[in-house]
Amino acid sequence: MGTSIRPQILAIAKTDGAMESTSLNRSPGQFLRSLWRPFLWVPLVVLIAGLTVTAFTAEQLANHTRILAEHAYRAQHDALVSQLHARAVAQSPERQVEQWLASVFSPPYPNLSAIRVDTLERHTKTPLFHSGPLVPLNSSGSLRSEINLENHHWLITTMPDNTLFRQQADKARLVTWGAGALITALGVSLTLLLCARIHTLRNQVDQQQLATDKLDQRLGNIQVEKSILRQALNDSEQRSRDLVALSGALIGELDEQGHIGFISANVADWLERAPADLSGTPFEELVAPDNQPNFRKALAAARSEKQMQRIDLALLTADHDGNTIPATLRILALQDPVHGITGYRISAT
Repeated sequence: MGTSIRPQILAIAKTDGAMESTSLNRSPGQFLRSLWRPFLWVPLVVLIAGLTVTAFTAEQLANHTRILAEHAYRAQHDALVSQLHARAVAQSPERQVEQWLASVFSPPYPNLSAIRVDTLERHTKTPLFHSGPLVPLNSSGSLRSEINLENHHWLITTMPDNTLFRQQADKARLVTWGAGALITALGVSLTLLLCARIHTLRNQVDQQQLATDKLDQRLGNIQVEKSILRQALNDSEQRSRDLVALSGALIGELDEQGHIGFISANVADWLERAPADLSGTPFEELVAPDNQPNFRKALAAARSEKQMQRIDLALLTADHDGNTIPATLRILALQDPVHGITGYRISAT
């Protein structure tokens, strides 16, 4: 029995060990997939989307700022023309036109780099008035307006301050990039934290699943081992029954008071009594009255000396005629470490 069970148990242990070794060995592809599993593409998408939106918004705001500056420049040019008309109506510039124009355009004007006033009454390239660098009449980006007064016909030309416009656009672009980068960094950081949390939870779930698989495997192995041991126990019990039947002896178990708990089927051949009818019956009733005191002494000796006792006596048959069968009875007391003597085993030949 031992040689038949041991190889099966060793095979179960090898299967469990192979499962554990397989779970620990991972291929490089599985390792790379495990790195990509915690949704690392999500922070990458957030980063790309944030930078793209920030760049688009920065350019749009820069263009919008440049357009607003151009509108402000046009409004300022129109305001200069209106101011020149109003001053000319209030005070007609008859003499010293250059000084009069200088008094009209004396305040500083933002968004303007140069102002030029030319006369259209005669062909000359010398302006009546100019502030800042001298602006060519055909300069790109400049605005020109004709002014018709009673005695004068002038052309006023203004040049925008492109450097100021560029600075305003760069400032809007820089502010937009700063805000967008901050929001993008915050989104990427939060996404990374969430991905790390998901990765940790997934690892815990994987470990728990691995532990569950191992427990299921071990439970299956235990069930197989239990079935093997149960089969071995049944075989051993059947072997014992066969040996008892082949020996022809009468085998039984008694409780602490000497009542029959189990008796072999040979009792039907010996005493013509069914084993089921004798369950709970004192074994002393099966002994001839003359031998009952010796039987009780043998029980007491087996209890006190804790050794097997042998006694020759006669057993009564079931015919009620006083017929007896001579037998040699062997008695062994059953000991329990907690409860002491719990019963007896007997055999009769």
